[in-house]
Amino acid sequence: MKAKHRDRFRVRSYETDPLGRLQVPILCKLLQEVAVAHASILGVAVETMAERGTAWVLSRLNLTLDRWPQGGEEVVIETWPEAMNRLLVERRFAILDTSEAQIGAVSTLWCVLDLARRRPVRLPQEVWGRMDEYEIGDEPARTGDLTVPQPPDRELGFTVRRSDLDLAEHVNNTSYVEWAIEAVPDEVWSTCELAELEIQFVSECHQGQTVLSRSRQVDRGDDIEVRHQLMRHEDGAEVARALTLWRHG
Repeated sequence: MKAKHRDRFRVRSYETDPLGRLQVPILCKLLQEVAVAHASILGVAVETMAERGTAWVLSRLNLTLDRWPQGGEEVVIETWPEAMNRLLVERRFAILDTSEAQIGAVSTLWCVLDLARRRPVRLPQEVWGRMDEYEIGDEPARTGDLTVPQPPDRELGFTVRRSDLDLAEHVNNTSYVEWAIEAVPDEVWSTCELAELEIQFVSECHQGQTVLSRSRQVDRGDDIEVRHQLMRHEDGAEVARALTLWRHG
């Protein structure tokens, strides 16, 4: 049995969208909060990593939900490390309602970034030392690159604000999720519910830069697939790509 860390949250009114659903970026922030709390318990807190000139960085996220929490609802988020190698940790999450029924599952890949060299480095020894508490695999699950929207049928631009930055002084992963979701067509967003989100983070963005969020809608039977790509406007570099799957309500 894997030891798990859990936290309980109530969806506040200002965390919901106009349809009363928990906003997608807010859910991603809650996941991040639970992961940060567990990292602190494991001895690799954000502050500890920063003192060493390093930071935890999310490389990939795959989220599936059977239904979206509504305003005022309580949700429980559990997390645990699933697998790791020298450079990557796979962390998983379960999203539960108040009856302890699972309504969502999340898989993430994390690495450690050297803040001076801006490149991944080996995981700290402290991480390895605590893994005896977990039934942990030795190879994180990986999938291939996501398909880019070629050609895109929608494009929006966003300027990176101070409020988009994290302790590593680059755009927090939740802002990329927000910008990707903004490029979903209005008809899809208002008539469907997000069933799956997968996002792959490629490179950094910093304050003052402009990010272009591109998307393309692909009908897939009863569901709608939207392919996303986020680019830096200044040099055309890709910063993230994503896939969202929407089910009709």
